[in-house]
Amino acid sequence: MTIERLVAGGDALARLEDGRVVFVEGALTGEVVDVEITQSKKDFARATLASIVTPSPHRVDPPCPNVARGCGGCSWQHLDHAVHGDTKAELVTEALRRTAHLEDVPVRFGGSLPPSASRTTLRMAVDGNGRLGLRKSHSHDVVALEDCLVAHEMLVEMLADARVEGASEVTMRCGVSSGERGVWLHDDKGRDAKGATIIGLPRDVKIGRRAVVHETVHGVNLQVSMPAFFQTSAIAAELLVNAVNSAAGDAALSGDFGPIVDAYGGGGLFSATLVDTDVDIVLVESNKSACNDAHVNLADHQVRIEQVAVEQWRPIEAGLVIADPARNGLGRVGAEAIVATDAPRIVLVSCDAVAGARDIRLLMDAGYSCESVTVLDLFPHTPHVEVVTALSR
Repeated sequence: MTIERLVAGGDALARLEDGRVVFVEGALTGEVVDVEITQSKKDFARATLASIVTPSPHRVDPPCPNVARGCGGCSWQHLDHAVHGDTKAELVTEALRRTAHLEDVPVRFGGSLPPSASRTTLRMAVDGNGRLGLRKSHSHDVVALEDCLVAHEMLVEMLADARVEGASEVTMRCGVSSGERGVWLHDDKGRDAKGATIIGLPRDVKIGRRAVVHETVHGVNLQVSMPAFFQTSAIAAELLVNAVNSAAGDAALSGDFGPIVDAYGGGGLFSATLVDTDVDIVLVESNKSACNDAHVNLADHQVRIEQVAVEQWRPIEAGLVIADPARNGLGRVGAEAIVATDAPRIVLVSCDAVAGARDIRLLMDAGYSCESVTVLDLFPHTPHVEVVTALSR
């Protein structure tokens, strides 16, 4: 069969003789391939790649040898990194068309990370011998790693010799500007692995959920706790802050229209880097560690930090909302909370093309207009996207 296009999530799309859509893992747009059907439903099928009859000109050999060992961390290493940006913009455009029913919104590509050695946070699995690694695709099996193409060298230095006992996962994080490193031992639900131990680390590495590293973004020094969410690197955070800055605009960020709501605000990345200290801010975040970071990072700001889920928060009237929800997006309840602020401007940050398109449609149905969409490639060698959308009314 001939592959028509790539779709959100990274699979390729083709059609069976009976007209059904089939999703093929590992194929690329325009390729002629032989496949093996692994799942057959009434409306669609799934398949694995058996052989490539006619390869895409953008197909490359995976640059990381761990792919051949089964590592599932980077599922797009067979696609030339040079075309990732355009490809991801196309994925977002298609998601907007199909899910948000938007045909003519301008979608621009806003930049990407280097293809290697930039990631400063890794969530690793632990194999049966206590070694750190990543899981195989569609499997719980762990591929132990001594190197990682996308990881910063400060993290790579910890991989080979570290040995863990009593924990199933380890979060590793470094601050490039500070030179600090930390690890946190936990289970797959993000709960402390009590009594767990790790050996083989350099002496400077801090251990435990209370460990923090510091990173500089947009000229601002930020504290980041081990259990708190942060962007994949300072480079990624810088790109994202710039995109949010452009989407929000100087007038809304000035506070002239009213207070700024930093929803799903984490440690205060956007408020700390983009908002002047005399502007009223309400930061809404459910993670305790992230709220602790926000208190430190926004100590000089006029901010009220509310440790509560956005979906359970009592909205206030605002002049600007910056919303950066988790991968599943705002959803109906989250969108209702954002709309209840009556903000004339919303900046929505989405890390899933389909969830982002659904949220855009929810906000548009509530009276907002979609002004612009910017796509960022903050996850090299994967189909993951970051989307920044400006909406107003």
